[in-house]
Amino acid sequence: MGVCLVQNYMLQVGKEIGIVKDNPRLLVIVSHSFVEMMVKSLLDYHIPEAKLKNHYQRLEILKQKSVIDDFQFKLYDWFRELRNDAVHTPIFRLKDSDFHALHNLVKKDQLGVDNFHSFSLKLIAELWNKNLDVLGEAYLSKYC
Repeated sequence: MGVCLVQNYMLQVGKEIGIVKDNPRLLVIVSHSFVEMMVKSLLDYHIPEAKLKNHYQRLEILKQKSVIDDFQFKLYDWFRELRNDAVHTPIFRLKDSDFHALHNLVKKDQLGVDNFHSFSLKLIAELWNKNLDVLGEAYLSKYC
């Protein structure tokens, strides 16, 4: 897997997210869809017999099997809850208070409404980079 493919794939992901960066609801939904897709791929790779449809359950089992750590679990579970709010709240407004649960996990200057576009990219990149061996093989040959 070449560096060019890895860079091109992440640039494509960044462009997809850039399309919705000015709409917080869509930014949450689109960004989370990349996380959810990667989490499902990790589960399929590490625990192929686990056919879970629930994202929280996928996160839990990946944590139990040490595929993701406690920090990642808390971060992606928070993102899952934010995504649920964005999908199920008729009038969704991203607020700085939505980030309070992360204050002891993430540097404060990375949090907040004004930083959410870059923060969402970091969430995706962190999961991608920590699992490049699995995710690269799953996506690069298909999408680059």
